[in-house]
Amino acid sequence: MPTGGPRTAPISTCASRSGCSNDLRALRMTFHLPGPRDRGPGEQPEGHDMTLSSPAIPRRGPTLVERLPRGSLLLVPALLFLLLFYVYPLAQLISASLPGGSGKNYALIFSRPVFLRVIAETFRVSLVVMAVTVLVAFPYAYAMANAGRRVLLFLTVALLIPFWVSLLLRSFSWIVLLQNTGLVNQVLLGLGLIEKPLRLIRSETGVILGMVHVLLPYAVLPLYSVMKKIDMRLMEASSICGASWLRGFCRVYLPMALPGVMAAAILTFTLALGFYITPALLGSPRDMMIAQMIAGQFSEQLNFGLGSALAVVLMALTALAFALFGLGRVVFARRAAA
Repeated sequence: MPTGGPRTAPISTCASRSGCSNDLRALRMTFHLPGPRDRGPGEQPEGHDMTLSSPAIPRRGPTLVERLPRGSLLLVPALLFLLLFYVYPLAQLISASLPGGSGKNYALIFSRPVFLRVIAETFRVSLVVMAVTVLVAFPYAYAMANAGRRVLLFLTVALLIPFWVSLLLRSFSWIVLLQNTGLVNQVLLGLGLIEKPLRLIRSETGVILGMVHVLLPYAVLPLYSVMKKIDMRLMEASSICGASWLRGFCRVYLPMALPGVMAAAILTFTLALGFYITPALLGSPRDMMIAQMIAGQFSEQLNFGLGSALAVVLMALTALAFALFGLGRVVFARRAAA
């Protein structure tokens, strides 16, 4: 039989029932706990689920660096080099050609006949040099592509030897060969082919010979890289079908070699536009090219604005020549595919 005083009610942590309900509802809202109405069938009651879920954290999107393709950061040094040593000087050159925002230097270039004549002479000589260089380089590259190992080694060494010699020294060598008492005139006089020495120095002929000699490797190498991939059995197949060697060459071999011809032509033409040393040593004042005029404006006239404008005009015309070559290549490719 129990003894003691009267029974007391158990002590509750909440002052009232409504207070506990409010506290429980606040805990559910804070920790995203499911309430009695949110539980599905078969789920345990709240008292048995002791796991608390943390608040949802928004996902962070990829940064700009993470969006770049792999290896893109390796291009940063090259881009910085181009910005520092090409884009910035080019912007300074364009700024110098427009003193005070005025285009008077460009107006002077396109209004004076002397500047227009020099620009036209530069493009004419560059086109002639391009044609002669490609015509000389084509058979040389053809011989390299179809030669044996020893002959190929000899032709390659003979082609690359000029790269080991200074451009200035090569130009002086042409002066020794082409002057009135030089080797070329002496041989022609000895054979009785001429009665008096030819004027090969200080003329356009000397300029073209010197420029072709310098640019020949730049034309041979693109041609050789294309010709080496051409299967010569196609020429044998054309001869079996009854075509002559010349017809098979023009209809089979030459179209496959045209990409190399176009690459050689573009490379030699653009390089010829900026020649300075060879025309200055082998040519006459009448054969002045635009690079010589630019150098004269900077070093002799001290007219930096006009010299900068001439340089910008040369770059613009070179870009235009590139665009015309590219357009011609696209048109030719479409006609060949049709």
